[in-house]
Amino acid sequence: MKSPIKRVGIVVKQHQNDAASLALDIAHLLINQKYEVYLIKGALPKEYSPRRMERIKFLKKNDLARKVDFIIVLGGDGTYLSAARLMQDVSKPILGVNMGTLGFLTEVRREEIYDALNKILTDGKMRISERVMLNVELRRKGKLLVKSIVVNDAVISKGAIARIIGIKVDVNNEWANTVRADGIIISTPTGSTAYSLAAGGPIVMPTLDCMLVTPICPHGLTQRPFLLPDDVKLDMTLDHMPGHVYLTLDGQAGIDLKKGDTISVTRFTRHKLKIVKAPNRDYFTLLREKLSFGKGV
Repeated sequence: MKSPIKRVGIVVKQHQNDAASLALDIAHLLINQKYEVYLIKGALPKEYSPRRMERIKFLKKNDLARKVDFIIVLGGDGTYLSAARLMQDVSKPILGVNMGTLGFLTEVRREEIYDALNKILTDGKMRISERVMLNVELRRKGKLLVKSIVVNDAVISKGAIARIIGIKVDVNNEWANTVRADGIIISTPTGSTAYSLAAGGPIVMPTLDCMLVTPICPHGLTQRPFLLPDDVKLDMTLDHMPGHVYLTLDGQAGIDLKKGDTISVTRFTRHKLKIVKAPNRDYFTLLREKLSFGKGV
């Protein structure tokens, strides 16, 4: 059965001509199949002739999620995250096509894209993995300064000076721990294979409803990663900072912190992120392909 999708958005990795060229090829293919195709303004190199962009519609990035039924991302995980972070008001299925190196969120290889689109759009075989997102709020002296969702992680980390920072951690308003470390990572299950994994955190099945707390280079052997259910409220208060400290959201946005700042993390309850799975690849295949999971030394 043919998919009910009518409007398709394409997000392109900036400054990558291969991704831009593939975007045009896909756009023209879909337009010839009677789909409306939207790209973000400024996504394509200026030297591209207007003729190559005929019948393609352009819009502002923040309008993409509301306008289309389905989104194709051409790039790496960073490009995918920039598109996924648009899903605050409404959640649309997102298919990632890997134009970079590792590309854990961009499951489909470039050479597989046309076969994948045929299965999804023509045969109606769209497999969606729904993922938890987190809501992050930064308060300073009781005033809300930042409110944002994260798909992968929120990271509190020190600057260039090699001195540990202190972060008081409360769970549901009860003191849990005071972390002395280079920082701390709060990740979704989706983000467990990103920065958290590099910092010694576990691999977590991405469909679990939980959040993962991973200290970065902790000053103490008892400071270990731990899992929390995603229905708790996690508060982290910066109580010791000998130098610059930053809050980074999905590697996309960075905010300077001050002593006494509190970062609160809760589950984003409006909806979940809809990741379109590669038609012929499951999660453990991804782990084996991307991370050499289970491979002998």
